[in-house]
Amino acid sequence: MKSTTADKVSVVLLDDHPMILLATEIAIAKQQDMQVTGSFNDSRELLFFLQQQHVDVLVLDYILGSEELDGLSLIKQILARHAELSILLYSSMENVAVIRAAFQHGIKGYLSKRERAHTYVHAIRVLSRGQRYIPDEIELELTKISSRKQELAEWVGPVSSFKSTERDRLETLLSPREAEVIRCVLDGMRNHEIAHKLKRSRKTISGHKQAGMKKLGINSDLELFKYHADLFR
Repeated sequence: MKSTTADKVSVVLLDDHPMILLATEIAIAKQQDMQVTGSFNDSRELLFFLQQQHVDVLVLDYILGSEELDGLSLIKQILARHAELSILLYSSMENVAVIRAAFQHGIKGYLSKRERAHTYVHAIRVLSRGQRYIPDEIELELTKISSRKQELAEWVGPVSSFKSTERDRLETLLSPREAEVIRCVLDGMRNHEIAHKLKRSRKTISGHKQAGMKKLGINSDLELFKYHADLFR
């Protein structure tokens, strides 16, 4: 096992929740073969640090504060400048479409924020060896997506040769009513406004919204808007 500071895996953290940062730092500090060389809750400070220091693994939160650069935009910017950097993405948003897009942008690993500390440590070690880390259940879902795209290509030609609309893409994942409610939410409408527009009760609208968000792997309105910004722009 690595013992000298020079040989340790250099890990940098970005998360806008101080307690999560602290807990992750403590978990890594207990490992003899790795060390935290930077810990940030501001993406711009992180970008500046990466220009100055060598880093082996970046543990990156997907969604930061409203004023922060985050999501796929941040991943793209980091890897455009530091192509060799291994990024371990972690998030409370477990939407497979977003995770797939992040891997396509160049991340090397993904974890849910619900995982235990030893899983994070294991994933960091995997990335430090130049390998990818994907939880089994996520890899299975990614495989299903690839299979569906292949089947679609066999019917209509190369996937890249046709452009689906936002309506088509949402209704592929959701029921028509769920998709309609989600689109209204993304348009800035509140539940009572959607209920009035669709001539349904607030309870019914709330049910459609929650069901749709659950299918998308989204837990909050903030995650919903981030999902939309990253995948439907």
